[in-house]
Amino acid sequence: MRLKEIRAKTGLNQQDFAETIGASYRSYRGYESGEREVPTSILIKLHNLMNEEPLWILTGKQTPLGDTELDIVENALLAGLGTVPTTLIEKSPEKAAAFLKLLVKLSLKQGEGLTQVDAQEIAQQSLKE
Repeated sequence: MRLKEIRAKTGLNQQDFAETIGASYRSYRGYESGEREVPTSILIKLHNLMNEEPLWILTGKQTPLGDTELDIVENALLAGLGTVPTTLIEKSPEKAAAFLKLLVKLSLKQGEGLTQVDAQEIAQQSLKE
């Protein structure tokens, strides 16, 4: 089960995380250890609070991207390509690709494409030579 991984992102202990998602500490401990099945209501809360996909929580499999997600990816790539200097693409395509991957991940996580301004701010931090 990936609940421990999700909880680790928050920095909360089991007790506090259980309270956050509306579960008892005992129940949550059982979910995380795999001794109890995670109810649908908890899966929905994790999706709403942390944008975690129920299929991934239960199986570890990612859901395929739908049209909305593909639009987000396209917008993130367009914002990123407008930000990455051509010289960087020629000199270090791996670094440019890693930057674009970061933009896509951030965009998908927040559920909308990053703006050109956001991409430029991220580029200033992550593309320093």
